[in-house]
Formats: sequence, C-alpha cells, structure tokens
Amino acid sequence: MAMPEALQTKRLSLRVLGPADIDVVHALFSSSGHTIGDGPVSESALTLVWLERRKRLHEENGLAWYGLWDRDENFVGTCGALLGRCGEEPEIGYEIALSRRGHGFASEAAGLVTHACHAAGHAQIWATIRPANIASVRTVQANGYVLIRSEPDAKGVLDYYRHATGDTL
Repeated sequence: MAMPEALQTKRLSLRVLGPADIDVVHALFSSSGHTIGDGPVSESALTLVWLERRKRLHEENGLAWYGLWDRDENFVGTCGALLGRCGEEPEIGYEIALSRRGHGFASEAAGLVTHACHAAGHAQIWATIRPANIASVRTVQANGYVLIRSEPDAKGVLDYYRHATGDTL
C-alpha cells in the first residue's frame, strides 16, 4: 500500500514532491543551514535528480517524501520516508528551513508521516540521528520513537530510533 499524495495538519499541507518543486527545494538544499547528507548542494541539477528519484521511489515502493507548506502557502521544509540504512524498513527524515525552525513543524510533520507509514502497512519506522542533533532527537522522542542502538560509522556515532505499530504517537 502506498502513502498518500497529500496529508494535512492544522498548520501544514504536505504534498509529495516532484521536479516542479525544484526552486523551493533547491533553495533549502543550497542554504548554509542544510543538515541532511553532506551539506549544501551547489548545483540545482543535483537537487532535480534527488526530486526525480523520490518521485520514482514513491511510484515503485509507496514511500513518500513531502514538501511542507504553511497555511499561507509558504514553503517550510521537507519530511518523508525512504528505504535507507534500515534495510526493508522505512526510515523517516525531515529538514526545516533555518528561518522556520523552532516552531514544531518537524515534529508535526514527522508524526503525520509516521502515522502514514504505519497506515501503508509498515510495522516499524526508523530514524537515524547523530547524538549531537538534540532538536532531531526531541522530534522523534516527542513522536514515540525509542532509542534501540548506537553504531559508529565514518562520521561518528549514529543512533537508531524505532517507532513500531502500537507505539504512542
């Protein structure tokens, strides 16, 4: 079962991202506050490849990556699920524009995406976070994720948080 094309909270509209969203997503990815991956992405062509891949993966495996817009249709950030470090079980991720951080948008979107993952038939959803990323740790803990293990990788320690069907959201 696939995650829906769109989701809604009181403050946010979440829509599956695609190539048409290049301008807002590249502005986020090229900003100095970009925290996912290896940092700012200088070329819009790389952002376009990322968007095309996310759209294709939604069609192939049902996991969705959403753009977040506030009630005034201002772009806030991204949040979604992908198959990453956790094998066949989805991993949640999110990034909020630097100017919009600290207002609970990540937690709000992560809760909705977690619920949508479970509704699409995934019993467990993971989040991998560097221990120093306190804001992200708080986001997943607020949504009922539990620290399961820590593992070293090339960049240091990476913590693995899990949300299982029936855990509190």
